[in-house]
Amino acid sequence: MKLANLESSIDDAMRTQQRIMKQINDILESSTTDAPDVAEQEVALAQKYVTMQQRTNRLTQARRDELRESLRKRRAAIATGRELQEKVDEDIRNNRETLMAAKQLLEQTQQQIRGQRRRICSELADIFPIIPVPNAPPLSFQICNIPLPNSTYDAATAKTLNEDVLSAGLGLVTLLTRHLQLYLSQPLLYPLYHHGSRSYAKDDISLLTEKGGSRREFPLYLPRGGSTALQWRFEYAWFLLNKDIETLCTSQGLKVVDIRHTLPNLKYLLYVCSAGSEEVPARKKGGVRGLWVGRLKGRLSAVPSLLDGEGSSAAGSRRGSSDSDLTTSQHADALRNAIAKSNGHGNGNGNGNGNGNGGDAADMLRSPDGDLGLPFATGDAKFSLRTKGLRENIAG
Repeated sequence: MKLANLESSIDDAMRTQQRIMKQINDILESSTTDAPDVAEQEVALAQKYVTMQQRTNRLTQARRDELRESLRKRRAAIATGRELQEKVDEDIRNNRETLMAAKQLLEQTQQQIRGQRRRICSELADIFPIIPVPNAPPLSFQICNIPLPNSTYDAATAKTLNEDVLSAGLGLVTLLTRHLQLYLSQPLLYPLYHHGSRSYAKDDISLLTEKGGSRREFPLYLPRGGSTALQWRFEYAWFLLNKDIETLCTSQGLKVVDIRHTLPNLKYLLYVCSAGSEEVPARKKGGVRGLWVGRLKGRLSAVPSLLDGEGSSAAGSRRGSSDSDLTTSQHADALRNAIAKSNGHGNGNGNGNGNGNGGDAADMLRSPDGDLGLPFATGDAKFSLRTKGLRENIAG
């Protein structure tokens, strides 16, 4: 539309120019020779109009050229965009099957994870049974036959519950909570450290006052001596443990009514995590074998198979190869023979000599305190973990 208007304007200008020139010629022909000055003025005015019109024509032609160039670039951009869109559509068509396969794999993996979590939580519920205490008030539970009150340990509770029993119960809860944070993939805000009845919780995020002390480890066992400050640290550690249990419950979409109910909340969490209508997947067979490798000259010098060429091949053989398995079995047989000799089952060296190497092996395998000193307990030996057969299936 703009180009048409410009072309019309140019045509009108040209016609106007021709009409003016014709008028000028007519005026010049009809004018008398008596008025030359008036004619010159009219010619000058006409030339001025012509110059202005030519300038306007040049500007209009430049604008037309700019519009044409802009249209050309836009057409090229539209063509490039269409090619890119076609390529994207083709990629979408080609990757639709891959996307569906990835979604199916993700769904299967999530189902397997849920199944394994159900099985693990069910096994944890069997390993750490949380059952009600008989002839006790409501919401009174015990873990592994160890009663644990609901975050309250007063004089009345102390009459029926020993301090060591309370510490042991809190240690079991700490161990179970640590396992659940790994299996549920939910890190705890307050790390827990299990050391039996001497477990403790750590608070690295709270702003502690000088009254609370500079240490951020809070014991999950009652202090000796009845110190008020230590009693406060124990109660705060119990509170941190309850907050960690609440965090695990929240991660599974559970709402905790009262965080002081330690065992009820934990039993509720295990019950929900192990519930389901689908079949629980079978457990995989396997384990971790700790194998010793390296030089044991100081402890097992009496065992020949560990110091000859075969013994040195344990470190040179590739893990999982037949040579490594054969050498490991030979080392195990040599250890069994040495242990048997040290226990009195063989005092000879195989040649009828009663004072053979059996006694030396026994002396070298025994620790200074009289216990049997296996190489697994030595500090100078180098060991490695071997996980061959870790994922073996029972049915296979």
